[in-house]
Amino acid sequence: MYLCDMYNKEQTELIFSNILLEIEKGRALRNVLNDADMPSSKTFYNWLESDEDKVKRYARACELRADTIFEDILDIADDSSNDITTDPLGNERLNTEFVQRARLRVDARKWIVSKLNPKKYGDKIENTHLGEMSIKWQEVKTYDSDKETD
Repeated sequence: MYLCDMYNKEQTELIFSNILLEIEKGRALRNVLNDADMPSSKTFYNWLESDEDKVKRYARACELRADTIFEDILDIADDSSNDITTDPLGNERLNTEFVQRARLRVDARKWIVSKLNPKKYGDKIENTHLGEMSIKWQEVKTYDSDKETD
């Protein structure tokens, strides 16, 4: 008996839908499946193999996860609440550690969304040739000097 057989159809659908909701919130599948009362990754992938509709729903949840992570980028970039710190003498200073951490968080998420949904968030690479192009063709005759024709 497979592990995916230990859930009836209704349980499978409920658990699968809950997994998709968590993915849509931006969570990684591995982290969701590590939660209590979640199936193993093998069971989850067996569900996908046995149902094309689940594959489509999972793909859509992954697209929405990328959108959620993109929105997180905007929130992180716009949050300036800890950019300035006050030292014991009352002087305000730039909190460079916080700013650098925010930059790292943004950069990591930018990279992730470019991989999760490259058509939407990846770098667009366009090769364009402008101007004229000419090709010079030179035909070279080769022959074997040892062979002479009569």
